[in-house]
Amino acid sequence: MRNKTTEAIPYRFALKTMPPHSAKQALAPARLLERLRETAEQPLVVVTSLAGFGKTSLLVQWRRELLATGAAVAWLTVDASDDSATFIPALVASIRVAVGLDVPARAFDQLGQSGADLWIASEVLVQIHELARPTYVLIDDLHQLSDAHAVEFVYYLIRNAPPNFHVVATSRADPPFPVEELNAHGLYTQFVTEDLRLRLDDTIGFLRRRLGEDIDIETCARLHERTEGWPMALQIATAAMARKSDVAGTVAGLSGATGDIARYFSQFVLESLEPDAVAMLVRASILKTQHPELCTALSGVADSGEILSRLEQNTGLVTSVGGDGDNYRMHPLFIEYLHSLLDALPADELRVLHATAAEWFAAHNMLEQAADHAFVAGMRTQAMDWIEKRLRHLGVQGRIVEVLAWLDRLPPEEITRREGIQLTAAWACALCYRPQDAERLTDVILARPGVTPEIALQANIVRSAVAIHCDDYTRARGCIESYDPELGPLYCNTLSFVAIHTGFPDRARYYQQISDGRGRGVRNFYDAMYGAFAVGLSYLIEGQASEAAGVFRAALERAEASTGWRSLPAAMQAAGLAAACWELGAEDEARALLANRLDLIEQAALPDAVMLAYLTLARYENQKGREGKAFDALNSLAAIGELRGQPRLVVASLGEQLRQHAIRNRVVSCRMLLGAIDEIVAGADRPDRGLEAELRLVREIAAARVALLDFNDEVAALALERAGGIAARLRRGRDQLTVKLLAACCEGSGDEGAARLFAEALSLAESFRLVRVIADDWPAALECLPELDRSGLARGAGITPGFIERATERCRFGWVPEASGHKTADSKNRPAQLSAREMEILGALSLGRSNKEIAKMLDVGAETIKWHMKNLLAKLNAANRRHAVDRARLLGIIE
Repeated sequence: MRNKTTEAIPYRFALKTMPPHSAKQALAPARLLERLRETAEQPLVVVTSLAGFGKTSLLVQWRRELLATGAAVAWLTVDASDDSATFIPALVASIRVAVGLDVPARAFDQLGQSGADLWIASEVLVQIHELARPTYVLIDDLHQLSDAHAVEFVYYLIRNAPPNFHVVATSRADPPFPVEELNAHGLYTQFVTEDLRLRLDDTIGFLRRRLGEDIDIETCARLHERTEGWPMALQIATAAMARKSDVAGTVAGLSGATGDIARYFSQFVLESLEPDAVAMLVRASILKTQHPELCTALSGVADSGEILSRLEQNTGLVTSVGGDGDNYRMHPLFIEYLHSLLDALPADELRVLHATAAEWFAAHNMLEQAADHAFVAGMRTQAMDWIEKRLRHLGVQGRIVEVLAWLDRLPPEEITRREGIQLTAAWACALCYRPQDAERLTDVILARPGVTPEIALQANIVRSAVAIHCDDYTRARGCIESYDPELGPLYCNTLSFVAIHTGFPDRARYYQQISDGRGRGVRNFYDAMYGAFAVGLSYLIEGQASEAAGVFRAALERAEASTGWRSLPAAMQAAGLAAACWELGAEDEARALLANRLDLIEQAALPDAVMLAYLTLARYENQKGREGKAFDALNSLAAIGELRGQPRLVVASLGEQLRQHAIRNRVVSCRMLLGAIDEIVAGADRPDRGLEAELRLVREIAAARVALLDFNDEVAALALERAGGIAARLRRGRDQLTVKLLAACCEGSGDEGAARLFAEALSLAESFRLVRVIADDWPAALECLPELDRSGLARGAGITPGFIERATERCRFGWVPEASGHKTADSKNRPAQLSAREMEILGALSLGRSNKEIAKMLDVGAETIKWHMKNLLAKLNAANRRHAVDRARLLGIIE
């Protein structure tokens, strides 16, 4: 062993070799550190990402872990001014101090001379090999190293590294080394921006470490959505949240135009730019995506493309859509900041900007964008021509939110004058719970002289859809007098929901099969979404939660890929899937599915979706021992029902409140709630909505619970007999299980009779995998379990001990599953929309490959890849390549 020198590091290199401070609450997620650990034996690891994505923070955390294991760790920060004369001595000095190498300080004066660099590199590697101690060199900001000799020096160390020597570097660009051979032998790993972009679970974990475990998942999901997984924005927002007591309010008020985030944009982004570049960005902020050619037309700045590309590299606030530099997208928070500057421009200049954009988009056959800007610019006639041409196309594509956005902006006289807009707009209003607007539009259609029978029929189908959204099934049936399979999917959706609520759930599925197989034309997106919800709901009320979950999950994946995670179609399917997951015992997944979606469900979803979402939420909170939050959710459900004028929602809320009080033996509270239910169900002035049987079913089950608390088994048995008859008539298998369980608790049925009823209910529950049935319906029924074992009825009914154990443990308040976690979709499956070739391209994107590299890998032309990329981005509802990979991981399409 060589003697180690104790000479200090040369002063001129001290700052470059000092690592930054390590944050108390590290931002880098555990999954990244785990992947770094997996690559610990490789000679080269490079973390390549845009600015603001936490490369340096990740390296600092990795350094801390390495030191804890006893490894020797050297650090070096690269400056833009570095050349071989400064970089090589600093690197050697850093390694010398970290490992204790026998390199005299005077040797640093010889570096840069002929042969000295090669000698010192070889000497360093020999001594590290002899020390046999894991040694890591961490190089930050490698992209700033442009000196070829310095780059060759580092690569010489990597290429000749002994097994205990490793280099880990961060960079904003691909490493300047010829890494093909290392990569071919599995000796090189590269992390890219998408690896560092935070996922929802990363955001939740960081916020709970920073702000405490009490922060709710809704707040975390909202902040994640606003920051889009950008670590810098999360750090800034979290710093503000830590200073304020109202965390949820701080997140709700988060804006790029004010506060710490605005100051960051002002001081660290715009101050480094020329005035012309700033002016270009402000004017380009009127665009949803920034085309360099159009940015030049708006601002007169010739090098707009170069400015956008430089901002992408240096800030991460601008990203290339498709990766080819033809189109860019700005981070929403950055757009908000630029809009605050845009507001200072004169109104006339803003109109000119929008007119210029409209003409440019029209010239490039982008009529939707052209109409958008033309309308703002005051070019009404031209805008209306473009709008009318586009609205029908948007409706067929299922882009209902965009249709409604246009409808809100159009003058009423234009809607009245243009028949082509009216029917599309009426459908959009019906599907997004704007019943008054939908009725007004259908009135205009039906009152028009010479209206054709076909148009009149479509208007009446719209009316039926409005009635279903209003929970009025008597009116829904009245809007459609007869059934004709040739009328297509819209008709079948109405018939499916009517069938579900009149006791024919299997018929609902039949109508959807007809619609898919024999309907006219191809179903548009929204038609398919409501049809899928009807199928899932039909299974769910029958008690077939597993079948329902499969339908809802497939529809949710399609909805998220087509319209985004926070969209009405996705939220509605999530409500159904959450209810199914709850019944199947996936409690945490059920709650996660509803995160940051309840507002959408409340505003516009079908009444059934609203009920499923809020009842699931209330049961989740109750199971966790948060009774106050459970009743808050139920009071919200009742309030929604009252505001909408939908008694079924109010009765559902009261029935669930009574159930939760009943399992705590609060008889007085239960009597009061039963009185409130009776007042609604027996109300003489309440109009017939075709749902009386469902209301009566809730009432009879509630009455049975109250009677059981009063130890009046005879009254309870009569109420359950009536409830059982209604549930059987409506084919509501899940409610039939409730009736059987409660009947087993009536002493009047006799010990043997109670045990047989209980065994039958449990046997059916296990057949349908309804693991929550005992805990949710009547936990006291567990007292019958010893009798089941003693009599052998459980064994005779085929009830397994494992099912009884899983059902029993859920009867304990505050129970937490052993393996909590949320997975949106089975990662082994992919949505039907993605072709095999698109999956190959997606996999290559996740590895950070460029279009040219992907084309070479797949042996196809670059234009073919661009075409596939466009389709892939559209299907995943992604703004760019990185966003596509993030969306795919969120959906579980790729790991």
